[in-house]
Amino acid sequence: MRRTSSETIYDDLKDQIIFLRLKPGEEISQAEISESFDVSRSPVRDALMRLRSEGLVVMRPQRGCWVSKIDLSRVDDECFFRLALEKSVIDRYREYMKSSDITRLEYFIDLQKEAAEAGDTVAFYNADDDMHSIFFEASGLMRIWQLIQRETGNHRRMRILSMGSKDVLDKNIEQHEELVEALRRRDFTLAVTIETEHLSKLKYQTDAIIESHPEYFMNRKADI
Repeated sequence: MRRTSSETIYDDLKDQIIFLRLKPGEEISQAEISESFDVSRSPVRDALMRLRSEGLVVMRPQRGCWVSKIDLSRVDDECFFRLALEKSVIDRYREYMKSSDITRLEYFIDLQKEAAEAGDTVAFYNADDDMHSIFFEASGLMRIWQLIQRETGNHRRMRILSMGSKDVLDKNIEQHEELVEALRRRDFTLAVTIETEHLSKLKYQTDAIIESHPEYFMNRKADI
């Protein structure tokens, strides 16, 4: 399917925001984006409006546009949203699981190990997401996975920030291996327990993340 200019710009800007190449609080120039993509301002505005609806940019008439700072209340909401859906999909997954899925899950864990060794946070993050998407794909629920990807931008930025140390990456891998072992034994109750712990651990890392990057977070009294 042919992609529109607005969709291309949206995807490019969203990747830059999620992976912190465009940092929280950084100003976005619509003129520079128009020139970069050789398009009019209209598709740029359309893309930015979509990102605003997802809480990733702030637009102020006559003033400009900025990457939104991370809203911790929104992070909590998005974490709850993803956890609720992923726990449900694992419960459904028991009806669809194939032995070949274990091989695929292990493949993405191997990619995570390679990325951790190389210190490549982006590759690690992508392999992590690819692994989790298998549960949705196998259960015929890829639209739900796409919904999670679209609606959890603040949570995803926090995940990227949390991956700043080898210990965190190693812990992720350890939990993934435990999850795969539970699935191999078809112990779905344990799998849901492991997944809950895995997806909830970010709240225990929040204080350290804020201490390391205080400028990335929304000031409750007044901020963009």
